[in-house]
Amino acid sequence: MILCLETATKNCSVALVNHTGLVGALEERGEKFVHGERLHVLIQDLLRQFAVLPNQIEAVCVGKGPGSYTGLRIGVSAAKGLCYAWNIPLVSVSTLECFDFPITSNGDVVISVLDARRDEVYAQVWENVSGALIPLDIVKAVILNKDSWTNYKDRRLFVIGDCAGKVKSLVASNDRWHFLDNCYPSAKAMLQSVQEKSYNLEDVAYFEPYYLKDFVAEKSKKKWL
Repeated sequence: MILCLETATKNCSVALVNHTGLVGALEERGEKFVHGERLHVLIQDLLRQFAVLPNQIEAVCVGKGPGSYTGLRIGVSAAKGLCYAWNIPLVSVSTLECFDFPITSNGDVVISVLDARRDEVYAQVWENVSGALIPLDIVKAVILNKDSWTNYKDRRLFVIGDCAGKVKSLVASNDRWHFLDNCYPSAKAMLQSVQEKSYNLEDVAYFEPYYLKDFVAEKSKKKWL
């Protein structure tokens, strides 16, 4: 059995999966990040709810990013701590894989997106090839404009993510493009990666989140005397 953690957005989620399917999952989402207070509580509640002991966990799978710096740090730190404590492997998957993707047909294009502030998103493009979603490029930070993804203008296309509405407002879309807004990555969606073993085996000591962009701290609005 594998414990899955996904914390790269405002959705803090944990799941238990095995070779037969999803055992169970818990998640919380709010306007503010609750991960620091709630992640370990969710893990404990999930294990207790399904009567799973630590020695039954074979590995921890964590969403490696991109996404929120704060969320990723919390999730990866928790995953590494559990792997050290339980002496089990750490594996990771891209956060942009951790969606409940829409049902598509052969040749359809899906773009998973995460908000990266202003007019920018983290994105990965997928194509349905004989029923399987195949990545067409690497994960990128994309500055949105009217020319974004126009090479797919004649294809049926789905944009899914926490900022799909922002994407719709900034790109030159058409009636063949569909935008699935307010969709968040979830630990439950790691099931396929776990079953197919398409995750990455990580070195617990040296693994770091995949931020993609350098952190830029916001200036404090407090006035100092």
